This record gives sequence, structure tokens and C-alpha cells, in this order.
Amino acid sequence: MTTATLRRPAWLRNEGASMALTPPQIRWLGALLLASQVPQAVHLPIWVALFGAMLVALRFALLRRDRARPGARPARIPSWALALFALAIGIAIRQSFGYFLGRDPCVAFLFVLVGIKFLEARTLRDGTLLVCLALALIVTPFFYGQSMLAAFATIPALLLMGGTLDALARPGAVDFEFEAWGSAIRRTLVMLAQGLPIALLLFVLFPRLAGPLWGLPKDVGARTGLSDRMSPGSITSLSLSDAVAFRVDFVGPAPPSRQLYWRGPVLTAFDGRSWDALPSRYGGQYASGDGVPVTYTVSLEANGNPWLLALDMPSEEPKPLDEALERVFSGPPLARLTREQQLIARAPVTQPLRYTQKSLLRDHFPPANPREADVNRMLPAGNPRTAAFAREMRARHPGDVDYVRAVLQHFRDEPFVYTLAPPLYEGEPVDEFLFGARRGFCEHYASAFVVMMRAAGIPARVVTGYQGGEINPRGGYLIVRQSDAHAWAEAIVGGEWRRIDPTAAVSPLRVERGIGAALPENEQVPLLARLDGGWFKTAELAWDSINHQWRRNVVDFDFHRQRALWREMDIDTVEPWRIVAVVALIAGAWAAAVLGWLTFKRRRQERALVLWDTVCRRLARAGLVRQPHEGPLAYAIRAAERWPQFAIALHAIGQSFAMLRYGDTATRPRERAAMLATLERAIEVLPGAARLRDAPPA
Repeated sequence: MTTATLRRPAWLRNEGASMALTPPQIRWLGALLLASQVPQAVHLPIWVALFGAMLVALRFALLRRDRARPGARPARIPSWALALFALAIGIAIRQSFGYFLGRDPCVAFLFVLVGIKFLEARTLRDGTLLVCLALALIVTPFFYGQSMLAAFATIPALLLMGGTLDALARPGAVDFEFEAWGSAIRRTLVMLAQGLPIALLLFVLFPRLAGPLWGLPKDVGARTGLSDRMSPGSITSLSLSDAVAFRVDFVGPAPPSRQLYWRGPVLTAFDGRSWDALPSRYGGQYASGDGVPVTYTVSLEANGNPWLLALDMPSEEPKPLDEALERVFSGPPLARLTREQQLIARAPVTQPLRYTQKSLLRDHFPPANPREADVNRMLPAGNPRTAAFAREMRARHPGDVDYVRAVLQHFRDEPFVYTLAPPLYEGEPVDEFLFGARRGFCEHYASAFVVMMRAAGIPARVVTGYQGGEINPRGGYLIVRQSDAHAWAEAIVGGEWRRIDPTAAVSPLRVERGIGAALPENEQVPLLARLDGGWFKTAELAWDSINHQWRRNVVDFDFHRQRALWREMDIDTVEPWRIVAVVALIAGAWAAAVLGWLTFKRRRQERALVLWDTVCRRLARAGLVRQPHEGPLAYAIRAAERWPQFAIALHAIGQSFAMLRYGDTATRPRERAAMLATLERAIEVLPGAARLRDAPPA
């Protein structure tokens, strides 16, 4: 039994075959876990984020208590208590989300389990497992967004991961000073810098697969944006949000705002208060004939809904941005067109989606079948004043076109107000809106108009979606936010469905310049929808442009974009084996340059330090690690006690290095050269690490 073993407390000797974690290693692990938790915390319920962070902080508190009581058994929470706590947290998360098998609850559970495992960690094996869990936690923020900010937020955790692995590789370390923390981080930065050129080379030249190996997890509880149901206030609440719904890159100049009607759910069923969409009926015909053709690429944000947005009227089926994928996989289309001219995707959009689309800018299309007219004439009992007023106006204007014009003129002439703060219409909501306050948002005008059309016998329905958008001057693309959510009407006039926007009759500025220009100055307007957003809006647009380029050129750097880049670089015709050879040659040359620099740098160091480091590494591999506080003489004495058969060489090594490092031999070159020669000869006498490790203990 060695002296080092005799000095270990009884609790430490009973840890088993695995070596126990030291306090500095625990601190490294805690710092790594906190850095991994912070980027994910913003996506979690506040109580989950606080619980996860508090568990890590609790281990730090227990560590501080142990430091105040050296030699005593460390404070521990029993494993059965932690298991019960994990079970209770799982039940609480299930109650909070309403389900458990999904992205959000599972990520929340992992967030807390990492903290529980940290409280339980005792050995190096536990520490290694925590590093793996931290790596999994680093990835989870990308389930919610893949912006540049999300990528930058992982950098602290990656740097701390390098330092943590460095700390775990020093099983005998007692403590790390601040300089040691900085040194470990610098080594991690150096290694990242050394590998970055090869990573960039492989990013550009390594062949991309035509299809992804995996996809982001789906979550049944995530729903944002438009709905297939419109009740009073639903679109108004959307219009108070600055969140981005999608972005659009046009081929050529963007159409004017008044033509940008982004078609979403079509609502037909009305119960007197709310509008609902009927079950999807596929078989719609893509538009052809008259209309201004326009081609564009939509970058749709994840919303959990199955519909895709397209300008009225889609003339071709949407295609994923990677056209090569379409050629490789001749499966079903990305989306199908319903008879209401709505694009429905094969699955809900649970992750950002980019697709190209072609449309014809026009406001009319023929009905899919004659039965559509009957379904869209149905009007429930209620709102009697509106029905009576519609019949009276219909008697004065028997023609459909004249009647539509008369209703729109009524909206223009009467004191209707376009506002985001209408009163609550209860009882007969359409009657109260038309003949009461006359204050409302687009949903009120669209609903009232369709009710008046149906009361007069004209088939009509409500269409929801987005209208307009804002061109980002820094990128030339269109940003459509939730504040651009809109509702308009369609009616069969002259044998065709025609788009009619009653909101434009009350507030033409809404379709010409957006919601910011249409609302009164004293009314609440989303910050980024305001026309006078100032420096904050300018900065936000600049950041959005950077993120958009990040997504286009990094996140969406797929098979098709890689081949396009290869064509620009004139390497698309090069044989694959030549590309592999060039990549291997460049990578090998870079690796050789890095190794050469490290060798040159090592040789430039003081010869005595190089030799001493060699001895320390050899003894550490043999099982005797030098403590950070241990000087060369003390370390040599401890090594001589372990291997007395090599005591003379070990004492010579310690004394020679101490004199070379801390003595006054710098001014006496002959003595320095003699001591350096002694150090080299003593190291030559000392056997290798394997032989030292196999030597019997003293």
C-alpha cells in the first residue's frame, strides 16, 4: 500500500474501482452544465428552467460545505430520493404540457434530469456520462430555431466542454487556479482553430446526400399563426405580434403590396359567431390563363400547421428548394391543392421549410363544381337586422355586381373605423358590429360582408392568410410577420369566385402600406409594423438579413446548393476520386503544418521544461500524477518512495530541474550545460511507463 493511498480518507478508498471526482472536476462539470442549460432555458416553462439551474447550484452548495469540513464524508442526497424526485418532475411536466411523448416535454425532462445526474455524480464514469448528456443538451436549442444566434449561444458550452475533458483527464488533480481555467480554454480554442479549416473544406467539398439522415422532432402541442377557425379576436391577437411568419425571395422585382394576398385557410361553415373550415377536399386545379406570372421562394417558419402559403393564385405545385431531391425521390408532391385553392402539405410544418412556388396574380377563378354554390349560401338563424338590411339592399340592387358595389359603398360611406381595439360583440355579433359600434378589424369586415352576401343569396366565404409584407432593404427579400395576418372575402359573381376585400373599402392604406399606416396614431401597433420604428427597427432588419443569409448559405446548404457552388467553381465536372484526393491532400498538408508548428514550438521551449514535462507524463501514465501544488523536489521524493530501485535517477532529475529552473545557473553556461546533461542521462536511466507501472510497490 502506497503513502498516497494511506492518506486518502476511508470514504474515498471505498469508492470502488472508478476514481472519485475531485472538487475542481465537479466545478468544471457544473460550469459546463450551466452553459448547456442557458440556451435551452428560454424555450422552457420558467419553473422547469429554474428547477434545472437550481439543481446544479445545489451541487455547488454541497461542494462548498464539503470544503469547509475537510476529511469528513461528503454531503450526499440518497439515490432513492433523487429517483423519487425525477418521477415527481416527470409527472409535473406531464401535467404542465398535457402530454409527455413530444419534443417540448421530453426536452424539459432531459433539462431537469441532467441536474439530477449532476447531484448523483461521484466517479469519473459519471463525469464522462454528464459530458455526453451536456452534448445532447447543447443540440436541443436547434430543435426550436437554427439562427446564427442559436449557433453562437453554443460556443461557451463547447469551450467549457474542452476544459471539462481536460480536467477529467487529470484524475489526481486537487485544484485548478484561475490560470489553469484560462489555459484549458485557450487549448480548446487552439484545437478548434486547428480543425476549422478542415471542417470548412469538408463543408464545401464533401458530397451532400440528396435526403437528410434525420429530421427535427415533431411536437403535437406546438401551434402558431393562422388557424382553421376564426372567432372574434383571433386575427386581432395575431396582428399584435412581430413574429416572422415567413420570408419570400422573388425572382425579379416584388409585386406591389396591394397584390400580395397570401392564401391560407378558407372558412365556409358559420354558426352565427365563428367561422370554420370544412374538411379538406382535394382535386383543385392550378391556375392558368390570364394573370401576371410570378416566381418566388418561401422560407416558412415552423408553425405546426399543415398549410403552405402562396400568392393568389398558385399555378404550379410547390417544390422543395432542393430540386435534385425531387429528381432522386419521385414520391408524392410536397403539398396538394384543395378545391378552395389552398395548399395543404403532407405533414404539419414542424421545422423551417423552403419551397419554390409559381403563381398568377389575379383575383378570380372558376368554382371546382356546382355544389360549391349551395354550401356557401348556408346561413344560420340569427343576426336578424343584418339579414333584413341585406334583403332590402338586394331589392334595390338585383344584379350581383351592383349589390356587391352597394355593400362596399355602404362600408365607405358609413362611419366605420378600422381598429385593433374593437368592443366585445356578444349576442348577435354581426348586428352589433354593423349597426352598433362599427369598430372592428379585418375579421369583422370580412365576416359581416360574407353574411350580407349569403343573406342576399350570393355564395360567399371567408379567406384567411396574410396581406402585404415588408421589403428588407438590406437583403431585397420580403418579410411577412404575424401582424400582417388578414381576412378577406370571396363571392361567386359572374360565375367565378372573386376576391373582395371589404377592409380595403374602409381603410385603403391597410392593403397599400400595411397595418402600421392604417391604424390611428394613438392605437397600439406592433413595434416592427410601425412606419417610424427608428433605429431599433433598422437594427432588427439588419440582423434579420444576416440570419436570412445564414439560413440560405449555411443551414440550407444542401445537395442542390452544393452542386450550384461546384458549377461556379468549375469543379462539377471533376471526377469524384480526384475531389477525394484533393481533399485528402489539403487535409494532410494542413495536419502536417499544424504538427510541424507544434514540434517547432516545443523545441523552442526551454530544454529543461521539455524534459521535465516528459518525466511528468511518463510517471503519470505509470500511475503517479503530480499535484499542481507539488514542486519538483517533493514530486521526486514521492516517486522515489514508490520506486526505490530508481531513487538515484529520480533524485537527480528533481535536483537538476530545480537548479535549472530556480537556481542561478543562467549566468554560468558551463554549469547549466552540465546539469542539463545530468538531467538527460537520469531520464535515460528511468524506464518507460509500462515497466514502471508493472514494478512492485515499495
